[in-house]
Amino acid sequence: MAEYRRAKPEERTEYIDLANYVFSTDFETLLPKVYGKGIDSSSLHMVAVDEQNRMRALVAVLPELLNVGDNKLHTGYLGTVSVHPRARGEGHMKVLMNSWLEKLRADSFDMIVLAGQRQRYEYFGFTSGGVRLKHTITQDNIRHALKEVSGEGLSFCPLFEAEGAAAFANKLNKTRAAYVDRDEQILPLVFKTFRLHPIGVVEEGRLIGYLLVDQEGGEISELAMEHSDHITRTIKAYMAHRELGRVTVYSPDYDTALNAQLGELAEDCAIETSDMYNILDYANVLQAYLTLKHQTTGLVAGEFSAVMDGQLITARVDENGVTVERSAKPGAVTLSKQQAQKLLLTQHSRYMDVGAPQGWFPLPLFWYKADKF
Repeated sequence: MAEYRRAKPEERTEYIDLANYVFSTDFETLLPKVYGKGIDSSSLHMVAVDEQNRMRALVAVLPELLNVGDNKLHTGYLGTVSVHPRARGEGHMKVLMNSWLEKLRADSFDMIVLAGQRQRYEYFGFTSGGVRLKHTITQDNIRHALKEVSGEGLSFCPLFEAEGAAAFANKLNKTRAAYVDRDEQILPLVFKTFRLHPIGVVEEGRLIGYLLVDQEGGEISELAMEHSDHITRTIKAYMAHRELGRVTVYSPDYDTALNAQLGELAEDCAIETSDMYNILDYANVLQAYLTLKHQTTGLVAGEFSAVMDGQLITARVDENGVTVERSAKPGAVTLSKQQAQKLLLTQHSRYMDVGAPQGWFPLPLFWYKADKF
């Protein structure tokens, strides 16, 4: 009979070794913010241990405080789902996943996030959704659209070689319309998540922004500038600096300044899903993200009432802004969890006959790569 429990600090090597074996990687390098030397992340892990005291499976959750304007959401990013090959089919993942979901619900978390195969996690109440913009920029775009823009005077360096880099990057993160709290003390580890490379953008000897790029340099998962006027200058200078013929820049839908400038020159812009989400408190998530959408890309005035997975909701947009009540109007539509999350999170919401005001959904949920787990 397997035992299901939290991992112990002395089991650090064992749970990292299991994850490394299952994924054929080095988690201390892949996710140093959780598995780096000297970091005790045992409390983040639920494990399955058999009668011989062998660790057979594990599932971890990284708690994250998500700030969406003035609203704060308690979220958890679920990851490192690992089952030993010789223990597959024994039901360990199901027990561990459901144990985490039960605990997070009891602890009043608003939402759980993960990245994984769609159907595999739909069984546990997750829906693939959110909004991520993918801009593709080529040298032809730079040559024609930015011929009057000068990248002169900009230089690039490893971000944390610059004085005050951690405080500077943390300040920029907190100016965003939505952001996950980042521990400034371990920000160099956070910015190495999934082998990202943090690059500082320097002008006249001081940082004016930073980029988080992949190992090849052609994928920019995060572009943060002190002033939006520097966005196109930085892209032009960076592509010349790295001698790149093409870059991909990812952004949230609500970063209107960045998207407006990239839209003026990008060869292509694709709208993609951002992650998989399991909403536990619909009122809190709706209040946060409808307000965010209203303040950025805009919402038409209107009202929508529903019973979502048993939770009563009435949302209203008027001259006073966004209000969400934990009640439902007579005749409100009743939606299952799958239907509710399909409406709130996916592009398929436009095909659902539920009476929602046009353009309200999907909600612009987005996670930066550095904040994933």
